[in-house]
Amino acid sequence: MKFANLFVLVIIGVLMMIIIQEVTAQLQPRAPNFQYFERPKYRYPYYDIHGKGKLLYGYGGPELYQYKSYSPIEGIH
Repeated sequence: MKFANLFVLVIIGVLMMIIIQEVTAQLQPRAPNFQYFERPKYRYPYYDIHGKGKLLYGYGGPELYQYKSYSPIEGIH
């Protein structure tokens, strides 16, 4: 009888660990997955090796682009 109770507790513990792992995996942010020929919807800001931001943006590749226009309502784009 004690062995059956211990077995049930072990199974419940394993299931709880699996559920917790799945929930935490869903909560963690992920990088967008784009095909190599697609341009992502969002632009990513550029920071140099010292952590200083520049008025450049990129889409995850080696190319960087400058912002073209500025408006007080929409900002730099």
